[in-house]
Amino acid sequence: MALKRFTARLMRRFPVLYSLLCRLIGLIAARFTVGVTGVVFNKQGEVLLLEHVFRGRHPWGLPGGWVERRERPQDALRRELLEEVGLAVRVGPPVLVDLNDIPGHLETAFLCEVEGEVGGFSNEILSARWVSLDALPEGLKPMDREMIRRAATLRRHTTPEK
Repeated sequence: MALKRFTARLMRRFPVLYSLLCRLIGLIAARFTVGVTGVVFNKQGEVLLLEHVFRGRHPWGLPGGWVERRERPQDALRRELLEEVGLAVRVGPPVLVDLNDIPGHLETAFLCEVEGEVGGFSNEILSARWVSLDALPEGLKPMDREMIRRAATLRRHTTPEK
C-alpha cells in the first residue's frame, strides 16, 4: 500500500509522468486495425446489402469500412455509408464487437436506421438492395448473418409498436 501511495503522490506532483507512461504502454500494447459495419434497416424492416467489388467468395454483405486514426467508430460508419452509397443513417447501439477473420482486426457492428435514399455507388460497390430478413441470400458470411440476427433482435426490443 505504501508503494501505491508513493506512486500516486509522484504522479500527481509530476503530471508529465502520466504522458511518459502512456507512451511506454503504447510501445508494448497490442495493435489492431478497426472496422465498422452497419446493419441498416429501412422503415419496412428490410436490411441493406451491398454487392462489393473486393469480396470474392462473399460478394454480398453489409456496408462498412475502416476506422481512420482518431475517428469515432460511429463517425467512421456514417462516413463510409456516405462514401460507398451516398446514404445518411442514424447510428444506434453496437450489436457486436469481435475479432474478425483477419488477424489483428477488431470489428464493431452497429444497428442503424436509414435517413435518406441510396445515391450513387463508389468504386467499391457494384449494387445495393433492401432484403427482408426471411430472404437473406445464401452467400452471406456467417458473421454478417450473426450481426443481422442480433440487430433485428435489438431493433424489435427497442422500436415502439406502431
